[in-house]
Amino acid sequence: EQGIEQGIEQGIEQGIKQERRASIERILQLRFGTIPSEISGKIQGLDIQQLDNLMATALTASSLDEFSQHLP
Repeated sequence: EQGIEQGIEQGIEQGIKQERRASIERILQLRFGTIPSEISGKIQGLDIQQLDNLMATALTASSLDEFSQHLP
C-alpha cells in the first residue's frame, strides 16, 4: 500500500511539473515568439517551486533575455 501511495504521489507531482512547464513555455511563446532550445531545456530541469517562481517572471519579464537571467 505504501508503495502504491508513493507511486501515485510521484505521478501527481510529475503531472504538475509537466503542466507548469507547458504553461511557462506557452506564455513565453505568446509574448516573445520562438523559445530557444537552451531556455526550454533549462525549464525542463526545474522543480515545482522553481517553476512557480518563474511563472510570474514569464508574465512580467520585458524580454527573453530578462527571463533567462532568472533561470537557475
